[in-house]
Amino acid sequence: MRRLTFFIVLVAFISSCGGQWYVLQGVAYANMIREYSEVVPFTQAVKMTLSGEYPCAMCKAIADKKQSENSKIFSFDKNQKKFSPQVFCLVKPARDVSPVDFLVYTESFQTRAEAPPTPPPRNA
Repeated sequence: MRRLTFFIVLVAFISSCGGQWYVLQGVAYANMIREYSEVVPFTQAVKMTLSGEYPCAMCKAIADKKQSENSKIFSFDKNQKKFSPQVFCLVKPARDVSPVDFLVYTESFQTRAEAPPTPPPRNA
């Protein structure tokens, strides 16, 4: 079960990154090598396949789909409305706050001098 979950997550990750195009391109290359090796020697068939001078119909279709997918992504960014960030203004206080005012204010928060009542009060 754990391996199945790992495999599903891996396939989802690869397909979200555009890995399906590489898998299809690999299938197209294998098919091209098979077809070319029927006519010319194997090493020459591999060179013809990987050179890009003799693309098959599947390679052309994959290139078109990849290009249209990339243009969709970029066209979305172009049409997206752009807003300027909000500008916040800081208002100067009516009076100047000095460190002395701050110290006087914090001195009012002192700890309690008396001890808590013993025994603790009961709920009524």
